[in-house]
Amino acid sequence: MHYVDEGHGPLVLLLHGYPFLWYLWRNQIRAVAASGYRVVAPDQRGYGQTEAPDAVAAYDITHLVGDVVGLMSALGEKSAVLVGQDWGSPVVFNAVLMRPDLFRGVLMMCSPPQARGPVPPLATMRAALDQKGLDFYQEYLGRPEIAQEIMRDLRSFLLGIFYSTSGCCPDDEQWRSMWTKDEKFFDTFTVPQTLPSYLSRQALDYYVNEFSRNGIGPANKWYAAIDRGWEVTSFLDGATVKLPALFLTGERDPSLKPLFGIDRQGPAFESLTVNFPNMREIITMPGVGHTPPEEKPDDINEILLRFLNDIEVSARQPN
Repeated sequence: MHYVDEGHGPLVLLLHGYPFLWYLWRNQIRAVAASGYRVVAPDQRGYGQTEAPDAVAAYDITHLVGDVVGLMSALGEKSAVLVGQDWGSPVVFNAVLMRPDLFRGVLMMCSPPQARGPVPPLATMRAALDQKGLDFYQEYLGRPEIAQEIMRDLRSFLLGIFYSTSGCCPDDEQWRSMWTKDEKFFDTFTVPQTLPSYLSRQALDYYVNEFSRNGIGPANKWYAAIDRGWEVTSFLDGATVKLPALFLTGERDPSLKPLFGIDRQGPAFESLTVNFPNMREIITMPGVGHTPPEEKPDDINEILLRFLNDIEVSARQPN
């Protein structure tokens, strides 16, 4: 597993989502390390310079959690605070459910994690989508042939997703997680003529070059393995996270908007304080989209350090 490791002190693990890399956290790593923490940001399984197994089953949530636990062991660490954005949030959630003994707290961004339900996660969505004649990005990206479609114009895909999910994108150009059958996937986002203000050409080039290593297919297998992950985690039914938690989202994150009368994220938001009874704070950042670490790095550093410092202060207090 490829990772960036800076600083000394209590361990903080930063887990990116899709389609990102350890590089998402480049503005947090140095700031948090300078404040007395050891900060590690990996390329998760199938991304960047980390191994990319062929089998879809190798990307179910138990393997993704196993990567986190294995990384901690390789680092010689026995405790960490987990931070996750987008797909990083469900990895964080499941890691602390499976191994609460290894973690001191959790901070999640953008994608509210959902507890294990009575049916596979995509099953309910699939029924609703079929009734309305819609495609849904999680199902779509999980199809083997879609990676080739994306790789034919990787730069436009990444630039379009980064822009259309950001807070600087106008409402009528925002990415849509669902679309009608007569549309194409590339119709669901806007490729801007110029780079968004928060994204440098150097950053875009880095993402394009790294995803060109193994293609985007391995990262897409996370979606293909969603229901497989449900099948192998029945032992998590009813489990909650007792650790200190913080959830952060952007006010203009299009992934949270209901579409076609389907509010797929609403129930997850409503259950946050049930799944995390020690939820310290739920923060909505004005004018921010789906990538707070990229869009508002200084604000994220402030929020993250405040949360980390509170955890360390609480840990030193007598019971």
